[in-house]
Amino acid sequence: MKIKEGARQRFSVAEVKPVSKPSEGFHAYKEFSNGGRIEMMDGYTRKSDHKDLIAIAQDLAKQGKIVQITTNSHFKSEAYKRVFGALVGTAYENKCPDLIIDGVFYEYESYCPPFKRVKISNMISKGLKQSSRIIINNNKGASHRRIRRNIFNRTVVEKQNIDEVWAYEKGKTYLLYKKQ
Repeated sequence: MKIKEGARQRFSVAEVKPVSKPSEGFHAYKEFSNGGRIEMMDGYTRKSDHKDLIAIAQDLAKQGKIVQITTNSHFKSEAYKRVFGALVGTAYENKCPDLIIDGVFYEYESYCPPFKRVKISNMISKGLKQSSRIIINNNKGASHRRIRRNIFNRTVVEKQNIDEVWAYEKGKTYLLYKKQ
C-alpha cells in the first residue's frame, strides 16, 4: 500500500532506546520502557521464595527502579566481593541479602504456613540479621497497624536499627516504615 505524498500517517515510529548494560556480576532478566530493569546474579540458583522475589522485582522495576536479584555465595569468593563488597566492614558482613534495589540491599522474609501473628515479628527479626531494610510477606493480611506497632517497639523501645520495612501483598509492594 502506497501512501500519498502529503498525507498524514496514522502510526508514528517509536524511538528505540539503547539497552543499558547490566552491572558486573549480573545478567539482564527483564527491561521495562520506563528505565526500570531486573537483573539476576550470575550463577543464580532458585530458592523457595523465587516466585515472590520475581513478583517484587517486577513491581519495583515497573516504578523505574533497577532491581538485582542475588543468590547465596561464600563470603571468601570473588563473586561475593564483587556483589556484596559494600557490606564488608558493616554489621552485615558475610551476609547475602536477597535484593539490591537502586544500589541498596534489601532482605525478603516469608513464613511457613499456617500464618500466626507471631510470624510477623519472626520475619522482622530474621530480616534484621541480613539487612536494615526488609520486605516481609503479608499475603495473609496482617493489619498494617500491627506491623507498624511491632516496628515502633523495635525502634523506640529496643533501639534496633531499622531503615525501611516494605510489605509484599498479592503482587504489590507497599512502604510501611521509613526512618526519618
